[in-house]
Amino acid sequence: MTGAKKGVVVGLWAATILAAFGAGRLTAPLEFAPVPDAARADFGAAVRAALGEIDGVDRAERTASLMQQLNADNVAEAAAVYDQMLNILDPTDIRPFAIAWARFDPDAALDHTLRWPLREKQQIGAGAAIEGWALRDPRAALQAYEQTRTRFAGLDDELFLNLLTGWVYSGQEGLDEYVANVPKSKQDSAITRVVAKIIRHGGIDATMRWVNSIALDDAYEQRFKKTVFRRGIRMVARWDPERSAAWAMEHVGQGYAVDAPRIVAEQWGPRDGRAAIQWVREHPSEELRDGACREAFRTWLSSDRASASEWLESESLTAFHDPAIWLYAKDLSERAPEEAIVWCERVIEADPRLSCLKTVAAKWYQRDPLAAETWLQQSPLDEEARRAARTPPIQKRPRGARPGQPPQ
Repeated sequence: MTGAKKGVVVGLWAATILAAFGAGRLTAPLEFAPVPDAARADFGAAVRAALGEIDGVDRAERTASLMQQLNADNVAEAAAVYDQMLNILDPTDIRPFAIAWARFDPDAALDHTLRWPLREKQQIGAGAAIEGWALRDPRAALQAYEQTRTRFAGLDDELFLNLLTGWVYSGQEGLDEYVANVPKSKQDSAITRVVAKIIRHGGIDATMRWVNSIALDDAYEQRFKKTVFRRGIRMVARWDPERSAAWAMEHVGQGYAVDAPRIVAEQWGPRDGRAAIQWVREHPSEELRDGACREAFRTWLSSDRASASEWLESESLTAFHDPAIWLYAKDLSERAPEEAIVWCERVIEADPRLSCLKTVAAKWYQRDPLAAETWLQQSPLDEEARRAARTPPIQKRPRGARPGQPPQ
């Protein structure tokens, strides 16, 4: 489009907007034609009117009320409306319809939504249908899922996760054994989904009961128990870190719970860094303290740098503080490398101290080679480490770049 033509288009657009504004059209609320009383008796028309509601809360309320009335006699009328409006509907419009249909005819609900031509809507509808089916009969829903995923491979993940959601909410048996035996490629996401739905529906107590039932059962393999415990304690720690800390202490020394101190500290740090680090300091497992201290301080520093810095500067430093000092020095290295070097020198253990000095020296050299070189000459680093500090970081070539093309 030429510059002249662009000017004409922009001018016409601006004139149109101004005219509309002058006429009050831009501020006037959008209105739908009223639905006649005769049409209100028609279920399809009522669904159409509900889906056309402007306010999202009102739309959800009206649609949900109608879906409570959905049955074998009126589902065809509702389905026709959804088919017609499919391309403009949101997930919150589609899911209540598919779940409500699955209450009385899940097979038909799944079959119909699978025939929708728009992939995104197909995913939402079929997933909701499977969830509604599993809520009432998880075994039958599982069979339907197994049959469907071979024909619709692209829907596998969506159907699988919704199957688990319905199964959790059903309260029926068999879920634990099923999740324990799904392919390893799906197991982590399956456990995450189950834990999320349990805590959403039943809260912390229900989550802890379920996780304990797995962790304390010798019939399950260690990897499965470890993943379940890790997901469970992370979820509980997000809700109540002190409760999760007490729970972690109940499982000290168990192989499946080795990540618990680090996870609790990570979630507790942003909310109360001092309390988190004090809990880590008192933890009976010395070998797990470093990782937990590092995570508590890292998340505390990210959320409230002033408080975390004040705490570290006020402490009588010991080897326990080494992970926090290391992180603090790294944080300082971008803007105050000389100060960061001083902090590295306060690290008690020799190997972490040298690692800290190497990292900060490289950052410093990129920022101020002359000052960094002056320090390097009298530093405790050996010649190999000094050369490494002077070496520019390797830059990656853009994906798809040709050989010889300079890095970015």
